[in-house]
Amino acid sequence: AWIVGENGEDLQGPKEFLPLSKLEDIGVLYWQLDPKKSESKEELAKIRKERGYSYMDLIEICPDKLENYEEKVKNFFTEHMHADEEIRYCLEGSGYFDVRDKDDKWIRIWIKEGDMIILPAGIYHRFTLDSAKYVKLMRLFIGEPVWTALNRPQEGHPARQQYVKNVDGKQEVIDAWYMDDSQEDQRLPHHREPKEFIPLEKLSELGIISWRLNPDNWEKDENLKKIREARGYSYMDICDVCPEKLPNYETKIKNFFEEHLHTDEEIRYCLEGSGYFDVRDENDQWIRVAVKKGGMIVLPAGMYHRFTLDTDNYIKVLLMTPALLPCFCSLNSLIMGYTYVGIRQHVQPASSIFAKENGGFGF
Repeated sequence: AWIVGENGEDLQGPKEFLPLSKLEDIGVLYWQLDPKKSESKEELAKIRKERGYSYMDLIEICPDKLENYEEKVKNFFTEHMHADEEIRYCLEGSGYFDVRDKDDKWIRIWIKEGDMIILPAGIYHRFTLDSAKYVKLMRLFIGEPVWTALNRPQEGHPARQQYVKNVDGKQEVIDAWYMDDSQEDQRLPHHREPKEFIPLEKLSELGIISWRLNPDNWEKDENLKKIREARGYSYMDICDVCPEKLPNYETKIKNFFEEHLHTDEEIRYCLEGSGYFDVRDENDQWIRVAVKKGGMIVLPAGMYHRFTLDTDNYIKVLLMTPALLPCFCSLNSLIMGYTYVGIRQHVQPASSIFAKENGGFGF
């Protein structure tokens, strides 16, 4: 995926490819399958069952096989949205799906054989073939298909309003800024002077994914269910972090604030309260990420970070991992007894490693 101009033209200068996290940040989901392998057929069947895609058909888009080809390709490339998800699995050939990002720029997604993408309801998008002028797609749908394209503008449509709320509303529950170097209470905001706020796009570039969800109905939340299914988060647990409810609170909160990393993603969904996740940027500067009720973030494996409560002294989080038997171990960033080249190329386990069975976990 990369940024293109209004008419699909490549911009001047070197092409800058975007990470998949950028697509996830605007609600686009992706799988890599293989139409020729039986294992992929089983994976496809699993996805269809879990997401309720009961309808399926095939479409070949090319001058020789698509009736009214010129007219339909022109319509496909007209900016539009749908009231439901758009699910496409590429069986042969290739093509471009263009989607709008949060700054209203076009992101071009080049799909090839084996690529499966889901565009969320309400996202503005368009489709065109590439120079090969052929693609064979599987189309999936929940129930009877509705192929109605709603051309832009559709700002009053419920699906569009919900999509905008899901994407733009995150700033209300997740905020970020560069930290000062003060040694004051770690629970204070620690803004620089003047304040330097950071857009969520910057966090996305660092590999941090975030969502705004409905914490009051999390057990039945379809959006959370879709995220868990798409990312394989099979394990869940709930933890209250506060002096009254967390055993060995003082020791653990101190250890949470020691700089560390995990060998797997760290997934945290705030159900109540609030807290701060501090992460290192590419220049080794601290970014403070404030997470409130309804905010869910994923820190990538290998990212140095730490956690602390804010002055309200309470957060209730849903912990998730892809594993059935999760390991919440932390690897401290302090290097002792190693000679190394570069920054933190070798780490050793810290004394702050927690085992779940001992009532602890890493933040």
